[in-house]
Amino acid sequence: MTKIFLLTLLLHIALYGSKQIDLNNTNLHEEINLYKNRSLLNINYQPLYLQTDYDPKNINVNNLLTQPQRDLVEGTLYTQILMIGTVGFLYVMPESVSKWDKNALEEKSLGDRWKDHVKSGPVWDKDDFAINYIGHPVSGAWYYTMARGYGISPKGSFLYSVFLSTVVWEYGYEAFAEIPSWQDLVSTPLIGSLMGEGFYYMEKIIDKNDGKVLNSETLGDISYFLLNPIGNISNGLSDFFDLHTTLRFETYQQRYSIEQQYIYIYQEKPTLTRDQDFSLILTIEF
Repeated sequence: MTKIFLLTLLLHIALYGSKQIDLNNTNLHEEINLYKNRSLLNINYQPLYLQTDYDPKNINVNNLLTQPQRDLVEGTLYTQILMIGTVGFLYVMPESVSKWDKNALEEKSLGDRWKDHVKSGPVWDKDDFAINYIGHPVSGAWYYTMARGYGISPKGSFLYSVFLSTVVWEYGYEAFAEIPSWQDLVSTPLIGSLMGEGFYYMEKIIDKNDGKVLNSETLGDISYFLLNPIGNISNGLSDFFDLHTTLRFETYQQRYSIEQQYIYIYQEKPTLTRDQDFSLILTIEF
């Protein structure tokens, strides 16, 4: 099968030691220039050199996951299509429904709006009771039920519902349009997970009845979909696109800067700051 790389997401994180170096400090530059000359030092030393071997240690995260966890990761990717579609749907809805001020949304760039909203929240929103305490919990229940359908434990499914509803939705997509809401952060995963376990239990009852509701396979199929629509849609998209994901975690060797080498040399109690780099790479292919 010819593999075409659709998307590679690289999250590069640099973690620094506890002692930071201000390279803009004029006195520091003068000291570095002073101690560059070996003859000025009354000691023999072996200077440290920048490491040229910077090949990463590669860990394939897929190999560390169980099959249900792998299925959930791929299902989560397809779920993003649904979430982005939901954003588009809310945008074309009347402001009385979405509570999004479209004129205000056009005044700033997407990035600026997101940063402002995240810094300003969370707040108590003014959405209708049905949206806050029915609509959001139901979406949280669907997140939960999808995870349970992939074989994840109740605790893991609850954490998954928290992740999707808070990180991905409330502080992710929706934060581009409005300030995160306390009601949504609490009711979506908490009430939603309780509802979701009920949905999952109802699915098991239908399973025991050979997929029928009131002796009807059609009603059974409809019930399956309504109880776990996100999981069913994700499975359908998976069968159609046949995407495969690979998650890799790369750890790079620690590096020394030129300035750090010279500072280390003349410190009375040598303390060397080293940079440690990590990369998290998600590759999607078919």
